[in-house]
Amino acid sequence: MITVGSGHDHLFQNLKWLNSETGLILKFFNQHCESKIDEKDFCHNRHLDNLIVYELLTHPNFVKKSESILGPDIVLWRSNFQLKLPLIQQDEWDTGVPWHQDCAYFQPSPNVILSAWIAIDRADRSNGCMQILSGSHKKLYPHIQTDGLKMFEKTADINTFEPNDATFIELNPGEFIFFSESTLHSSLPNQSETRRLGISPRLTVPFVNFGGSLSNRALMLAGKDYMGNFDIMPPPTQ
Repeated sequence: MITVGSGHDHLFQNLKWLNSETGLILKFFNQHCESKIDEKDFCHNRHLDNLIVYELLTHPNFVKKSESILGPDIVLWRSNFQLKLPLIQQDEWDTGVPWHQDCAYFQPSPNVILSAWIAIDRADRSNGCMQILSGSHKKLYPHIQTDGLKMFEKTADINTFEPNDATFIELNPGEFIFFSESTLHSSLPNQSETRRLGISPRLTVPFVNFGGSLSNRALMLAGKDYMGNFDIMPPPTQ
């Protein structure tokens, strides 16, 4: 499943807390996150404790699009800032992301996760925008385990698909794409002098169970948790 709204969906242009040049979400990241990217989980799940991130991810335009895919009851289960520093700042940091399906890592039951990639900076080929393989959500691909890596220890077996058929997802700030837990995706390293920053909320529905392997702290994006599978938190206030 890959869903891009007609002409893309500009979340930022309608938010009352956006000034004429940059949004508060960008200011928040620059002031509080970029210097702490090496701290474990500092850039993860900030929708739970930061009002700016929460207001972005619960914006009516975004919620409406989410409901058209998942229905009236939606759990905002996880979010991640997606950062690729400019080449001059990388200090041997490999900013490439190998081909993978998210379900190889999360393994929910049933397999229902809707992810979004919301651009905060401009994302294009030069700074490592996401690329997806259209139609790949229809099957599960074998993943190869590589132990000892800090991240992406499971990568899709490149012999089972054709990477050259990929579509590059170039986005302006405020535009976003939806994709499912089974969509094959990756991104090339940032070889430019331009930072690439986005945020990825992970959405699911109340009847999905993650089996206790990951934190179940979550917020309701819409509706209610009628199954009680999640530890629903109150929205942040500041």
